[in-house]
Order: sequence, then structure tokens, then C-alpha cells
Amino acid sequence: MRSYDKFEILCGQGGLNASKSPDLVRDIDLVDMESLTFEQDTWQKDGGATKFNSSALTGTDPEIRAMIHYRQQGGTEELVCATRDNRVVVIGAGGLTKTVYTAAGGNFIHASFVEGYNGVTKSIYHFNGAISLPRVYYGGTTMFQLGSSVGNFTANSATDVLTLTAHGLTNDTVVFVTNSGGALPSGLFNDGYYYIANVTANTFQLSTLPSGAGIVNFTTNGTGTQTVHRLTMPVDFIAVGWNVRWGFQHRGRMFCGGSTGRPHGVYASVLNNHSDYINTGSVYFEVYPGEGDLIVGGISWRNKAYLFKFPHGLYVLNDASTDIAEWGWERVSRYVGAIGQGSIVEADDEVYFVSPDGYIHALSAVQEHGDVQSSAIKAMEIGPYIRANTDFSKLATGVWTSFPRYPQPQAVYYPTKKKLLFAFSANPNVLSSQGFPVNKVLVGIDLHRSNPGGGMREYQPFVSTRDQYESWAIYRDPTTAEASLLAGASNGFIYKLDQSARSKDSAGYMASFETKAFRPYSNDQNANMKELEVVFADGSSSNSVVIKVYLNGTLATTKTLTDSDRFMRLYGDAITVKIVGENDTINSSFSIAKIIVRFKPGNWRKHQ
Repeated sequence: MRSYDKFEILCGQGGLNASKSPDLVRDIDLVDMESLTFEQDTWQKDGGATKFNSSALTGTDPEIRAMIHYRQQGGTEELVCATRDNRVVVIGAGGLTKTVYTAAGGNFIHASFVEGYNGVTKSIYHFNGAISLPRVYYGGTTMFQLGSSVGNFTANSATDVLTLTAHGLTNDTVVFVTNSGGALPSGLFNDGYYYIANVTANTFQLSTLPSGAGIVNFTTNGTGTQTVHRLTMPVDFIAVGWNVRWGFQHRGRMFCGGSTGRPHGVYASVLNNHSDYINTGSVYFEVYPGEGDLIVGGISWRNKAYLFKFPHGLYVLNDASTDIAEWGWERVSRYVGAIGQGSIVEADDEVYFVSPDGYIHALSAVQEHGDVQSSAIKAMEIGPYIRANTDFSKLATGVWTSFPRYPQPQAVYYPTKKKLLFAFSANPNVLSSQGFPVNKVLVGIDLHRSNPGGGMREYQPFVSTRDQYESWAIYRDPTTAEASLLAGASNGFIYKLDQSARSKDSAGYMASFETKAFRPYSNDQNANMKELEVVFADGSSSNSVVIKVYLNGTLATTKTLTDSDRFMRLYGDAITVKIVGENDTINSSFSIAKIIVRFKPGNWRKHQ
């Protein structure tokens, strides 16, 4: 009796996985990545999701658009979040803890928090130019504008005069006022900025216009502690539509930019005071004006500062001189740029970013080669998938007036599992309850599975569309210091990923793969199908996968295969065969090393 012919589908080092270790299928094992689509667990082990906050954040649009685990200088730890409906809040396990900033109208964009220093204490900065001036938070109940405290004042509503001994202010100095433990004098506002007028050694008045042309009349003296601050933002920051949208720290200064009014401009703060952009030591640059549309982000890497433009343009700062007047920007590439600040991330001594055409690039490769294809990671595999499955029309990077409405790609590096993750808006769109697109496509790169010496082309990619990824944060448990990866969603919840339960909100994840249609014989000869065998990966257990076999494009056989039942009978003749595997059962998984399809030539007798 003649033995069966067979076709083996190898599933990578360690196997094709769901909800277990993603020693993922490699494109070199399955011809190329375009021949296989799969959705599976993102994490090295198990990998479900649980709610960080047991109570949803409420509001008109509670989407978590940015968050950071803020470890204050005094030891207090908070998870600080920015929502789409213009709030900056602190969230704990039970839900909302406090609101530190809120504004009416408009929406926060996907703008990251940045750690920094306000000249006195560790702080976090939020550069969000949709409706808000840059803000700094260092604990307490308020998020301030950029400025330096002058001192505490008292108010006299009968004369509209404020008293602060030896204040040192001069007429037309721009200031703002804040209150703690009470209320400001009626007529003054926390978010307003004023001009100093009618100064004496110990008193002054506030005016809404220069030269004292709009003296503020207030009707109460206020209560609590009232403080006046010098505004240390450039006039550019205050002008409508000129607010900055991104920031990063480099060699003791905070760099920021991204305003519509100065699309090629970047501001650098005073050394070691990231709240001051107007005093001695601050600097402003115009970076290759006319190249690209605008600067969308930057990063400090290997002691150098880099800027990225949309849709193309990458630049590095030459700051070797001790004289900042001699600093200048040099072009790295005119051919590649970035989508936005959220898509730029450092991981394992490399910087990765997403270009507007959907490629994921390594910065070191751009420096070496200077063009798109040679600097892109697995360009022929990941790039086409991103372009086909994400909605680039919703990026709105080139149309900044609509920028706040839509998601921006968000990137994060999860060092515990050495995962580099990029989140995109799906195509077709997945909408939030408010009707806006959300980031629902995750493209990840498993860095520790790369082949040392094999180059970037050995990085193993993976894809998931199971969760929302509107924002990311690495959170360390205050007690155990264990790091967790958090993902903010549009429903007001934050999810802790990589949890032992292989589910989310009491539902299992769909894990699936699909091979391309293959020919058992190289010519057009029919194959008489006999049997399919799934070989599960060594060391795996409790495997369960629904296998669907398509013959000549039509579903022919379906069966659930397990550790104890790995075979399924096949019937009929076919020129082409395609195999689909699925599992969406809660706490169930599979890890497949290879699939074997056995057959005979179609003209053979069936009972030979």
C-alpha cells in the first residue's frame, strides 16, 4: 500500500500561539507574513486583562488619552490621566481620586505627559495645544500654567489693590494667580493671565490689558492662600492656535513645539527649570523652515536630541558648544519623518517610530542609510499590514484643526517582556460610545526573540485587535515594585494587561490564524484529501483549537482538536487547500508547532 504524500506547515520556533508564550510564527517559516494573518495573545505568558480602576471614570467623554505613573519627589505615587473631555485626573483602584485640572469646551489630544523639574521639585508636564496652555503638576489639587511663584498676596476689594511686601514686580509683567484652601477674589480667575499695573514697593494692581488699560475690579477679598506667579511662557504659547503639542527632556532642558503658528519652531527651557521659556538660558530655534509641514515630536537618545517632521524630515541638535548661541540643527534625513510624538519610543538602546506611510523605523538605521526602505523594520511584512488594516485618514496630522477629534498612534516599550507595541486606529473604524474612532489595532515586535547577528529582519512581529489602546503607561506597584502595562480605553477604564486570567470583562479572546491557499501538488493535479494532524508545541498542554479546512475555496470540514485528539479526517479532491484555526473559549489556548496535511493523487482508488 502506497504511503500518503504530505504537506507540512511549520509554525516557527516554539509554535503558533494563543494565550501562551508567543514564540511566534516567523515569516521566514511561512514564506512571508502576508501569507498568514493571526490574532493572538500579546504576552509571553497567559496574558489576560483586568480593570485597574474598579469604577469607570465618568464624564461626557471619559476616554483616557494620556497617563503616567507619577512618583513625586516627596514619595507620593499617583496615576495621573488626561481625558478627552479636558480633564486631568488622578485615578486609583476604586476610580477617580481627584481632579487637578478641567477646562470647558474642546478636547484634549493624544499628548503625552513628560517628567521634568520646575526649578524646585520634580514635576510632570502636559503639552496639549488643543485648547490648553502647557501645564505643570507637582502634587496637590491644581495643575499650574508655566511660571515661577512671586509670593502670597492679600486683596482689598474696596481699592482693587493687592499687597505683597517687596514683590519686585514691574509694570506690564505678565502674571497669573492661584488659590489654595479657599477662593480667589471675585473677578480673578485661576486660568487668566494679567499685566501688572500701578506698582509700588509693596502693592500692585492687575490689568487685563497692557499699560493698565483694563484694571480688574474684584468684589471680594478672597479666602485661603492666594499666590501670584510670573508667567514664564513666551507670548507664542498664549496666542490662540499657537500652543505647543509635544515635549521631551534633553540634557537638563525641556524641548517643546508643534504649534500651528510656528510649525518649524522648537523652544528649549532654562537649564534645570522646565517651566521657564523666557529668561536667560532659554532658546528658540527655527529648524529647516520650508522642509516638511511641521515638527510633530522629538526624543533625546544617546545624549543627542532628535526632531521629527510630518510628513518627512529628521534632524539632530549639534549642542557641543558651551555657548547656546552656537547650537544648531543638522539634517539626518529628508526622506523619512514621523506621524506624531506618541509614535516615537525608545527601547533597548534603540529608537523606533512610525512614518506617515505606515512603516516602523529604527533611528540608527535612518542615520546609517538615510532612506525609507533600508531603515524600516520588516518593511515588506509589517508596512503592508498596517496600511491595509489601519485608518490613516483619521490621523489628521496634516489638518491640525481636526487633530483633537481622532486618535494618534501610540507606542510603548514593555521592558518586563521586551515587547515594543504600536497602537493604531482600525480600518474599518471601531467607534467609541461617543462615535469617535479608537485605537484598536496593535502591532507588536518581540525584541527578545530576535536573532542576534541576524539583523532587524529577524524581529518577530505579532498583531492583536482584542483591546483598546488609547494610551499606555508602565505602572509599578507601590508595595511590590512589580511593573504592569496599563492601557487606557474610551470607556473610562484602564486595563492591566498581561494578567493570569486569559480573558477580559468575563469574555475570552479570539485567537485565530489563516494560511494562504496552497497546492498539495505543484501542478493543477487534484489531491485526494485524507487527514490533517496538528502537532502541538513541546511543553504545552490543555490545547484546544477549532480547525476549518477549505478545499478550492469552500469550507469542507470543521473539527475541534485537542491534546488527546490531534487528527481529523479529510474528504474530497482539491487543487487548493486553506486552513483556519480559531479559539475564543475563556481560559482556553493552543500552541501549535506544525500542521501536517496528508493526501494522495486524486485519481487513485479510494480503497487502495
